Amino acid sequence: MRFLFGLLKILTTCVLVLLMLSCSNKLPSEISENNTPAEIIKLGDEAYAKGYFERAGDYYLEINKYFPYSVEDELGLSKAVDAYYRARKFEDSRLAASKFLSHYPESRNAQKVLYFRSKSFCDEIDIVERDQAAARDCISSFSAYLSLYPKSASKKEAEKNINNAREFLVGQQLNVGKYYLKRNNPTAAMRRFKKIKKTTNVSSFLPEISFRLIESFLLVGLLSEAQSEREYMRKKFPNNSWTAEASLLIDKSGLN
Repeated sequence: MRFLFGLLKILTTCVLVLLMLSCSNKLPSEISENNTPAEIIKLGDEAYAKGYFERAGDYYLEINKYFPYSVEDELGLSKAVDAYYRARKFEDSRLAASKFLSHYPESRNAQKVLYFRSKSFCDEIDIVERDQAAARDCISSFSAYLSLYPKSASKKEAEKNINNAREFLVGQQLNVGKYYLKRNNPTAAMRRFKKIKKTTNVSSFLPEISFRLIESFLLVGLLSEAQSEREYMRKKFPNNSWTAEASLLIDKSGLN
């Protein structure tokens, strides 16, 4: 009898604990105007602390739904931008950022929000074969960030992201030119490589671009242009492997 009473007491305690947990851990969809902004923020903070970043973002956005233009809404939107970014839900992060920057452009959190918005574009840049949109948006957004916050502690990181995005675009254009070469269209490839050289001052791809330009020249019989490009490479990239490859290519062409 004592054993049964003890067991019943344990079960009752467990049920009460579960009820308390269920009450204190409402899903974002269960939030209503009956919840205070502070309660919603707390639910978001608890989810964030546990690493449930997407759910945390969902909680924070509920404040904007029920308490727009409040002090808590400003805080909630900024937290949503951060949480969604960490969940790699970049589109959701940018949507929250757009709301925030539209409603609270003078907020002390605006710099942080714009940083996350910019970084979300940069983090979508993956491989050279992908679309250019993310890279262009990365450059545009971080350029705006640096214009607004030139003394930011994140200035060097912003500049690094811009440079990486530009390098990505150069690499993609190089691949387009190489595609033309594979399709036996050296004239189109030549135009592409010349354009890249004209519009690019600094890039790790420049030695290969010059080499591919020489390939294009040789395919259409423009030996003097190929030799001029080789001389340019010898001056500009004297110790680069592509420069040595260019000399071998011209020598093997039999056009000397």
